[in-house]
This record gives sequence, C-alpha cells and structure tokens, in this order.
Amino acid sequence: MSKRPDCSKVVKSPAQLENQKSFAKAVKYSKGVKNDPQRSESYSNKKVKYKSVYHAAMSDCLTKPKVKKVELAGYRGHQGNVISILAWDKFRVETVSVMILNKMGQLIEKGPAIATPFTANREWDYIATVENIDYKSCRVLVQVKDRPGNVVEAEVDIGGSS
Repeated sequence: MSKRPDCSKVVKSPAQLENQKSFAKAVKYSKGVKNDPQRSESYSNKKVKYKSVYHAAMSDCLTKPKVKKVELAGYRGHQGNVISILAWDKFRVETVSVMILNKMGQLIEKGPAIATPFTANREWDYIATVENIDYKSCRVLVQVKDRPGNVVEAEVDIGGSS
C-alpha cells in the first residue's frame, strides 16, 4: 500500500467546488430520504436499478429535470388558451410554472401548469387567465422543479414560434 497523497495545497477550480457542493447536497438529501419512510416509499420502486433507496435518491438529486418542448400553437392571447409543456425528470417532475412577459420584460401573467392525467407528470398544460392582445411580442418563461428541488428554466419567444 502506498501513502495517501497530500492534497491540502491543491487549488480547486470553480467547477470542482460547485461539484463538491452538488454532491454534498445530494448526500444530505439521500440521507433524509432514507430516514423518512414516507419519502423513502416514493423511491422504492426504482430501488432495483439503483441498488437502494439511498442511491436512487442520490441519482435523482444529481440529475436536473429537462424542458423537452414548449408548445405555443394553442396560445393566441386569449383567456382559456393553452400552453403545453413537455418536461422530463429521471424520477418525477413535481411542479411546472409559467410566466408570460412582454417585450419590456414586464409580467403579463403567471401561474402553475397542471399535469395532464396519465402522462406520469411529463405533460403539463398552462391555461391563460389574461387577455393579451400584444401576445406575439411576448415570451414565455417555463420553470420546472423536481422532487429534490432542482429547477431548470426554458424561455421561448411567442412571435418566433408562429
């Protein structure tokens, strides 16, 4: 056996430090899940692939959700129009929120999207609540959050999607 190298003088890059923070957060999250029977239950069906609930929770925490598609064909600036979002996460998307902003960045409307039944929380619909006559010059900001609290955003120009 050899002696463990002395890494005390190694200067870590910002990316390495960020990686360390992410891993420490994942360890803390996974321990919390493992010690909470109710939260542990939600990962137990993935246990076989990941060997344990702890490892499944660790994998979930280290993997951010993704916004696969923002479908604006059903939105024409009227109340009741629908913006459809296709979001993916390794385990489960918890929430999807939508903001519609004008060209100056001012908020027109915002709110939660609703999961479409029988889609395993992958397809979400946001139903517009405000009349927006200048909708073509607006943009949509979608925020997707998973169970461990990872958040990703996607932004789409409405005028660019027509």
